[in-house]
Amino acid sequence: MVCVGRRAEPTEAVAEEVGGSAFLGDAQDRPTMQRLFETIDAEHGRLDGIVDIIAIGIQGGILTMGDDDWQWQFDNVLRHAYLALQIGSPLMAGDGGGTVTLVSSVHGHAVWEQPALGYAVAKAALNHLTRVTAVELGPMGIRVNAASPGLHTTPRWQGKGDEWYEAVAQAHPLRRVGHPSDVASVILFLASELSRNVTGQVLVVDGGLTLQSPPAVAPDAAGGFSRS
Repeated sequence: MVCVGRRAEPTEAVAEEVGGSAFLGDAQDRPTMQRLFETIDAEHGRLDGIVDIIAIGIQGGILTMGDDDWQWQFDNVLRHAYLALQIGSPLMAGDGGGTVTLVSSVHGHAVWEQPALGYAVAKAALNHLTRVTAVELGPMGIRVNAASPGLHTTPRWQGKGDEWYEAVAQAHPLRRVGHPSDVASVILFLASELSRNVTGQVLVVDGGLTLQSPPAVAPDAAGGFSRS
């Protein structure tokens, strides 16, 4: 397993934890991604699957977002996935096929009152990238799917107290806030032979939150979540 990241310390820590190797570089940069897949081919001899899990959102709506933020947001959500699919797929096809698992967000299909416009629209585009490439690459034996998480107790939400989590949990039909392992298990399913007849799907992992209309929890302007 090859773990890719821009910062040495977290990338190497994850690689050590899973018994893999670390590759340092910017996944939005084409020469870097070409070098990544050349390294994988040279050192491992084959490519069985790709998991793409990069993105962060900028708050702001249509009346406030500037051109630079709009472009940055689309590159941040989509460019690395586009490069991974374009450069990695031929190597995977040469080995008889494999899987590409993208990580989207419930922002790609649900709308909240306090918008993260660029992030939401880019994630919706990522969902359709999943579907379009699944059709194109399917004959090569490559399956493309996406996991679409809602709120989970990731490091980004550190600092929120138990009372906050308990309140937010009540807005979810399952009455719990998910853990990173809940998303990881779905990624494992999509990337493994357990889902060998599944492609072009965006699997929502949100405890049922976005089944509700309107959703009971919405992101606030400070980048957190608040009761609506």
